[in-house]
Amino acid sequence: MPEVLVNRQLYGRVLRILRICAYFPVFYFIWADHSKLAAVNISVILVAAWYLYFKVRQQDTEKPYYQLWLSFVEGIFAFAVMLCIFIRDSKIEVREPEMMLGIGCVLFLARVVSRTLYLLSMLREGKPLWVSGFWTKATTLSINATMLVYVLNLEDYQQICMGSSMLLMFASGVSFAYRYYRDPMHRKPLSVSNQLTMSRIVLTPVFLWVFFYDNNLNYEDNSLVFKILALVMVAAFMVTDFLDGYLARKWGEVSALGKYLDPFSDKISNMTVFLCFLASDYAPVWMVALIYFREASVETLRTLAAGEGISMPARKTGKWKTAIQGTGILIILVGALDPIGGLIPNWAEIWEYLPYSVMGIITFVTVASGIDYFVAGKDVLKKYV
Repeated sequence: MPEVLVNRQLYGRVLRILRICAYFPVFYFIWADHSKLAAVNISVILVAAWYLYFKVRQQDTEKPYYQLWLSFVEGIFAFAVMLCIFIRDSKIEVREPEMMLGIGCVLFLARVVSRTLYLLSMLREGKPLWVSGFWTKATTLSINATMLVYVLNLEDYQQICMGSSMLLMFASGVSFAYRYYRDPMHRKPLSVSNQLTMSRIVLTPVFLWVFFYDNNLNYEDNSLVFKILALVMVAAFMVTDFLDGYLARKWGEVSALGKYLDPFSDKISNMTVFLCFLASDYAPVWMVALIYFREASVETLRTLAAGEGISMPARKTGKWKTAIQGTGILIILVGALDPIGGLIPNWAEIWEYLPYSVMGIITFVTVASGIDYFVAGKDVLKKYV
């Protein structure tokens, strides 16, 4: 590659990483109710997106794996900001939760997940990635503008902006699906193990609806039927997490897509549950933030390793982390059912501290696992640091 294009690639990559980093203070400003400061950061993100798309044209020179995973990380951060705004507004008693924003969050997450999986499968098949077209770029800019409107609480423009973003998401999704499925090579059926893995991703938005069925952030006020249903869904997530790997090995269906899809679906389902716990005050913001940053950091490390042709398989600490996260989630959901509250003296006082204690253990194990991954990936980091 000519030196000019290499410099342009590095310049665009640095700007894109800085744009991702600009999301971090947004989370704090939203929860600290500093709307204007959050709006400034989102404005910077919006301008940076326009500059990268139309001036630097960073996507034209970026390597496929970097392009894929940087886009995924950007999408997840944008979704997290939208979800934080929704939860913040839901906690304000005098303000009615904006259901259109909640629907937009679900649609946006589905878009990020499906697009990432499609592009990942293209890479695994040795096909070149498509450069983002007009509808994709317009959708990204529209979503950033919508976040800005909601952060500033401009009620007269909120539904207009969210409606426009939904239409653009639909248009970009149709455009992408048309280009993808018109190729006969992309009509291959998924294996049973990958279908089980996909089921966790598909059912995650359903879990959100079940958890907040009563439109009340206090989960203990939810209907007993939906509490049990939420518990069953989490148990199903854990069972399918075991079965997909077991069946893939037993039936000889181990695939590169499955190796990427399995940990990805675990992160999507577990992080959704943790955000629900955050909304119901079963976990503090800093614990969920640490878990989220660990997951994002490890995925970034794996992306860097893949760019260098280095494989980073799941480590034992990662498997322990997933098991402890699932067990902790089950403990909290069972405790919320209050099945033995009348049998244990002072259960109310115990339950007051139990969720935070369990989440503290989960956070410690998760962060420790992340450190283990970075120690194991020191050879990859040496190439960049």
